[in-house]
Amino acid sequence: MPLPYTRAEIKDRAREWVGLCNVTLPSFNEAFSDLNEAGIRHDVRLAHEYGYWGTLVASECGTTLEEYERFLEIVADEAPEGFRVVAHLSFDTVEDELRVAEAAEAAGAEAALLSYPPSFRPTSADEIVAHTRHVAERTDLALILFGVMTWGFKPLHPAGFPIDALAEMAKLETAAALKYEGGGAALFSAFDEAYRRCSDHVVVENPMEMHIPALVRNYGVRWFGTSGYESARDRPVRVFEAASAGRYDEAMEIFWSYHPAREAKGQFHASFAGAGLIHRVGWKYLGWLQGFNGGLLRMPQMRLNPGQMKALRAGAAASGFELPPDDTEFYRGRTAGMAFASRGRHA
Repeated sequence: MPLPYTRAEIKDRAREWVGLCNVTLPSFNEAFSDLNEAGIRHDVRLAHEYGYWGTLVASECGTTLEEYERFLEIVADEAPEGFRVVAHLSFDTVEDELRVAEAAEAAGAEAALLSYPPSFRPTSADEIVAHTRHVAERTDLALILFGVMTWGFKPLHPAGFPIDALAEMAKLETAAALKYEGGGAALFSAFDEAYRRCSDHVVVENPMEMHIPALVRNYGVRWFGTSGYESARDRPVRVFEAASAGRYDEAMEIFWSYHPAREAKGQFHASFAGAGLIHRVGWKYLGWLQGFNGGLLRMPQMRLNPGQMKALRAGAAASGFELPPDDTEFYRGRTAGMAFASRGRHA
């Protein structure tokens, strides 16, 4: 399937993106020897049902390169009409990233979230721009730039990612959006600078759901991603839709309705601060509480202990979500061993 756009159309196309892009994590069979295709398809359908614009097909979850390519194909095949697929270009080498970008193009993906291999250790902002340009010139995918402290670029700028580099990268022909999470304690001032310097060229947003009302109201942001919004079922979508329609009181009523879940998730994330990783098994559990497949990821992964699960469940319960009665079935997953009815695209 060819890409649904040309390189020259990317920037205008991204301005038409409206909605929230969640994250789909892979599901494995009970022996961890292969992907659980039924579980993956279940999660794609449910994300669409909850109103998400599309989904990031997450890497960094224990798949081999070949498995990730198949994971991407399964998600693209299952995606209902209008539900977008975003590839995750986070791998050991830039060659692997470009291989996956080629697979994403063949699958008709909407975009790809850019990453930087752990071996990439730039000594200047210009080197970051050059590396990013190297990728951009070798794929026709719309690229979501990712300004975050995870890459270890803080020696080059206090915000964690040189703003000068972002400003240059935003001008690249295939740069569509900037997912900006820099600044640390100065997050909003850093975001404002990134927005001022980059928004003429790309969509600029911070994906964290707690910022949605403020960024819609004060910056007119119309697209957010990528993030594990599914931990709050469809409520982030409803917040976005109400705020986008100017119904700010309604948006904030929904927003505060799941604050206990937000606080529990925030405390959970604080427990592994500095790891440079997301607790993907924890995200699988949060999604499972809201109807997604669940199941463990292939090792090595951070372990999810019963105390963490209890706290996350308590936050979701206090937010009024209907939850499974206990956690027994999380480890197996909702579709473990199930056959799926069809491999075809769902309308």
